[in-house]
Amino acid sequence: MKILLVNISLDAQRGGGTAERTRHLAKALSEMTGSPCEVIAMAGDSWQSEFDANGIETYITGRIGHRLPVPLVNPLRAWKAIKSADVIHIMGYWNLLSVFIGFLARLAKTPYVLCPAGEFASVGKPRPIMRIFHALLGKSLIKGAAGFIAITQLERTLIAEISRLPEDGIPVFSNAVSEPALLPNRTQASLPLEPYILFMGRLAPVKGPDLLLQAYLATPAAQAYPLVLAGPDFGMQSELQLLLADSALANKIHFIGFLNEAQRNEAYQHALMLVIPSRSEAMSLVALEAGIVGLPLLLTDTCGFDEVQAIDGGYVVEPTVVGISQGLELMLSDVDDLANKGNRLKTYIIDHYSWQVIATGMIEYFEGRIGVEKVRTTKS
Repeated sequence: MKILLVNISLDAQRGGGTAERTRHLAKALSEMTGSPCEVIAMAGDSWQSEFDANGIETYITGRIGHRLPVPLVNPLRAWKAIKSADVIHIMGYWNLLSVFIGFLARLAKTPYVLCPAGEFASVGKPRPIMRIFHALLGKSLIKGAAGFIAITQLERTLIAEISRLPEDGIPVFSNAVSEPALLPNRTQASLPLEPYILFMGRLAPVKGPDLLLQAYLATPAAQAYPLVLAGPDFGMQSELQLLLADSALANKIHFIGFLNEAQRNEAYQHALMLVIPSRSEAMSLVALEAGIVGLPLLLTDTCGFDEVQAIDGGYVVEPTVVGISQGLELMLSDVDDLANKGNRLKTYIIDHYSWQVIATGMIEYFEGRIGVEKVRTTKS
């Protein structure tokens, strides 16, 4: 079975969790099916050598614009990829690449499965551009899909509501992770030598670094440890630094920028805990990355990973300054138990969140969607 994966970016720095998910899915699905996947994206070549080694073909279209970038698609090149695929996996909703590939797929009668990756949460929001996009382009993309994939149970419910499909027909295939090889010695001078509280993600409102920073400033127990904010600046760092103006704690806050995969693993390895203060998240990939290293988590209840608290691998709190502050106090009330929480979380992730497990389930679902599409095409 030939699978075509579509995502807006393959850029490790700016593509976020969906880029990482596409990377791992392409490798796992190729291995499991015995047929290399193909990937279409608008930008990025962060894993090109890795893809080449696995026989995975990539087509980077290029783009113009930023807020709603226009993909510079070669229609013949895209048509060839679509016609050669048995099924297409489109990740992301608010972008023109997904819409264009979905349109061509319908013409080619190649079934596509849509994974919103958390982006359906913005459907119905008051921003005019979103309302126009959804009405003129998005609805047809949704209507033409042969199926949907959710990353969390919460997203599954939202997809069912928007697509008007039965919830039990929408599978949940979460993010996953592989256990990394860790270095015995520190290599990054930007990381404090003492244990620290870690944030890992884009400095953008949706990720909530402002909530964490305000909670840290309001929580004396947390101030006994440095706070490290790791991730690329999406226009928010200056705002965050203003919160520290004239603060005696400014020297305890470290903005260290983007980290590659090896650097992230090192940051997890030496942290006290990872805080994920997101306002909205479709199964945080950094939660799995940190957990597989044995790092306990404090995360918000909009992250789709409430199992963390259920297995005593950390705490789940409301995405507010008060909620995160209370969570910090809880986590730090027994510092000696944090390693135990991390070990419990690591065991749970190993047992439930491997890419092989996720890929096996997705392949079975794709095979079913191909059959459904053939029946639908025959009847039409």
